[in-house]
Amino acid sequence: MPGNLRVLYLLDSLNRGGVETLTLATCQKAEAVGIEASLAGFGEGSFAAAFRALPRSFFRRRRAPFDPWLASWLRRLMQAEGIALAHANQAVEALHAWRARRGLPVKLALTLHNLAYDAKNRWALAFLAPRVDAIVVVSEAARRWHEANGTLRHARRVTVLPNGVPDFSLAPATAPTTALKPGGPTLGMIANFTSVKDHATLCRALPEVFARHPAAQCVFAGAAQDARLYREARALCARAGILHRVRFLGSRPANEVLPTLDVFVLSSRSDTFGIALAEAMLAGLPCAASDIPALREVAADGAAAALFRAGDAADCARALNRLLDDAPYRQALAARGQAHARGRYTLTAYLARLRDFYDQVLAS
Repeated sequence: MPGNLRVLYLLDSLNRGGVETLTLATCQKAEAVGIEASLAGFGEGSFAAAFRALPRSFFRRRRAPFDPWLASWLRRLMQAEGIALAHANQAVEALHAWRARRGLPVKLALTLHNLAYDAKNRWALAFLAPRVDAIVVVSEAARRWHEANGTLRHARRVTVLPNGVPDFSLAPATAPTTALKPGGPTLGMIANFTSVKDHATLCRALPEVFARHPAAQCVFAGAAQDARLYREARALCARAGILHRVRFLGSRPANEVLPTLDVFVLSSRSDTFGIALAEAMLAGLPCAASDIPALREVAADGAAAALFRAGDAADCARALNRLLDDAPYRQALAARGQAHARGRYTLTAYLARLRDFYDQVLAS
């Protein structure tokens, strides 16, 4: 569309993760807010076919931690496509884009989706902070953490830009009744098995919940990125004698899992945003989440989702049992959560914030 703002999105991985899913949806829907989106992919992954189907997508493998030939390729791409702004989601992407755009009228933004980084990425972030035009963080909680830890000390501009939930990741638009299923309530958590997600706390809470609700079951949807933590979760359930009431589904899209649940749980011990919690709230599910800064923000300080102490299995069980026992509370919480998420975390709301942010960066 002539006159649109031309933005190049960069991805080092094309797997089915939260960043990739949001980037794909942004590329598909950005014209609604006057953005002509192009994508540059540096690798492969389970989501690669969806990215290759985009009308303006370009791919080249990264051959080294810093690949000068890749930076040269990016520079030619920026010139050929008339790119005004490049948006990276990892330091390695931003390093290549910084080198590529030198001498070109191309702005550069970097979103920080994580809190902790390894030594190589910490160095890269320290180098990039004063050199990119803007750094984005996805929650006020993440901004406070990075400020306290010095990540943003020399940044030119820091903007809080909460993520949005892609339309195709949601459950069907009709909200569930939040009445428990006749065969027994189903609890569920959607999160890859990583050190920050803490599936173990939910596994330790389940015996108390199952003892009070003999027909209840639980599903875990997420890739076993850390095989040790995946085995630990299964072992905890096996030792408690509840493995037959727990299903491990592997990686599944949210829109396949959410309609099967009565209650959504997210027991992260650390997070920058909590996209799975926002998805479940938008789908109209009553939710419970660990009381950490980022999830507390999405949960509106407990008004939109029940909170329990992070890492505390007994408190997690308490929160879940209250949701299962108290139908009026469960239904009211689901309604509040859905209304809160609709006002803040839809893709439409995200794209409007994104366009406003780009306009501010380009005007600076």
